[in-house]
Amino acid sequence: MGTASWVRFNPLQLAIGGKGKQATMLMAVAAKKHVTIFSRSRYAPHAGHIDVKNAFAAAAKGTVGILDRTERNARVSQAVKGKGPGYMIKKSRSKAHPGKVIAKIPTR
Repeated sequence: MGTASWVRFNPLQLAIGGKGKQATMLMAVAAKKHVTIFSRSRYAPHAGHIDVKNAFAAAAKGTVGILDRTERNARVSQAVKGKGPGYMIKKSRSKAHPGKVIAKIPTR
């Protein structure tokens, strides 16, 4: 297991934003004596789908006790791959036809 390289930062440097596909979220995870801050894309395909959430939770519970982060990430990634509906629905944002389905875009 490798050691983390710790960096102190100024909170003003965390101005992460963007519009459209470049938009990111700033997230943090608190542990016993440290806080890990990372950014995440708002547009991960099917991230909020219930099948993806259930697969992620089951895989995360199965990785308890594994110290190597890369192995944990690989197991969770493999468990989540292929879950969800397999397509992304693109809806109209016009005022005339709000919510009208324009296209179903396959994600696999």
